[in-house]
Amino acid sequence: MNLSLNSGLYLQVVTLTTLIFCGVIQYFTGIGAVLWLPFLMTCLMVLLLPMQTRYSAFYLDNKERVLLVLFVSLFALAIVSTVLQSGIKVTIVGMKNELAISLIMFCLLLGFVRESQIYRITKALYWVFYIQFPVILYQILIVVPKRVAFRGEYEKWDAVVGTFGGDPMKGGNTAAMGLFCLLIMLLKLSEYKHGLTTKLNTGLHIIAAFILCILGEVKFVILISPFLLAFVWFSPSYLAGMKRLDLKTALMIIGGLFGLISLAIMILAASYSSAFAGSSDKGALDIFIDSLSYVFDPNYIMAETGELGRMTTIFFWGEHSDLWGLPSQLFGYGLNATNRGSTVAPGFLNIIFNVFLDSTSLSMLLWEMGLIGTLLFFGVVGYTLRIVMPKPLIPRDRVTQEDVRLLSFQPAFIAFGIAGLLSLPYSQTLMIVPMPQFLFYFSLGAALVIRKSVLTISEPSYG
Repeated sequence: MNLSLNSGLYLQVVTLTTLIFCGVIQYFTGIGAVLWLPFLMTCLMVLLLPMQTRYSAFYLDNKERVLLVLFVSLFALAIVSTVLQSGIKVTIVGMKNELAISLIMFCLLLGFVRESQIYRITKALYWVFYIQFPVILYQILIVVPKRVAFRGEYEKWDAVVGTFGGDPMKGGNTAAMGLFCLLIMLLKLSEYKHGLTTKLNTGLHIIAAFILCILGEVKFVILISPFLLAFVWFSPSYLAGMKRLDLKTALMIIGGLFGLISLAIMILAASYSSAFAGSSDKGALDIFIDSLSYVFDPNYIMAETGELGRMTTIFFWGEHSDLWGLPSQLFGYGLNATNRGSTVAPGFLNIIFNVFLDSTSLSMLLWEMGLIGTLLFFGVVGYTLRIVMPKPLIPRDRVTQEDVRLLSFQPAFIAFGIAGLLSLPYSQTLMIVPMPQFLFYFSLGAALVIRKSVLTISEPSYG
């Protein structure tokens, strides 16, 4: 069997290893070193790329070349800056923690797999979703009571993470689980929009995914999901001649989600009230808003840990980023400079300032890659989202149901890319946790593969 056939299987192994194996091993054994596996497997993917047997000439159009230049520039800036300031060891650790998984997008841009493998892997994501339920049931029945006995009622649901790993007694990767559930909601709604599934099937998937977000208290996903689902519903498709969108159905779906949000707020508020023995003079909405207030406080520093609030990280960077002068503001202090969780190369900036600067991915980007690196990152993601936006090119009667399903994934991948950008000023997961990193960069890369396949079929002059 030649290598070109094995590349798809290899990416499937990377997918299952990252989303299931690594998280389960880390969660139940505490072996954090297992998170090196996605890094090593992604690096091997790059080495396998030039060894592929191609049966037709591979071609990058002008837009893909621009994207490639942006991507290589981002990588070059990050690597050179880190090597010069911190050495090879810190560079390797920083790449593993923060940037190496993006090479999946790089490989997909350069044709590591074809659209048929994107189809198979995306379908496999549903099975990863179904696997979450027995794992979460065990976590609720067995692990949560242990955590309550160990740390009390507050944030007890941080132990509910499915297969996405973390420390059940300190903090699990609930945000990673929430983002994965968001992707499932987006994919299923887009399938329904393209006439590939029923209302019942769609509703069950969305409600089940939303319930997992409530269990994990993933407030970010709870609040943005209706808007991204609306984006998927009203976004264009590659299929020409699709029926007019049913506004009534769309309003029912979005209205139902806002109803779920209201229910989620009441459940979370009741949980917080119970954990803090809160007074009854505050309503559910007040309690929920209080739990979010620190996010927007420009001067919030957690006294117990020294962790900066989300908004505080931006103001703190603006005031102190010139520690080593203008070059460091522009090009950053190197990868891993803010990472408190690394045992091999802990971030030196945390030690200098005696606070934690890695509360958000945006803060990490600004400190470690500077203004120019941050702009390049936004340039890579933003330009990708722009060029993969679909427009009607293929008559529906010319494609099979499997092709329609593949094309239906495109709006969901785009919406998930937007979710990744929106998470930057809120969460750190996109810079330090391999599971959401994989989902984010796979979604962007898969959208590029689908775009290329559509242009190859619909435009004879392409390539």
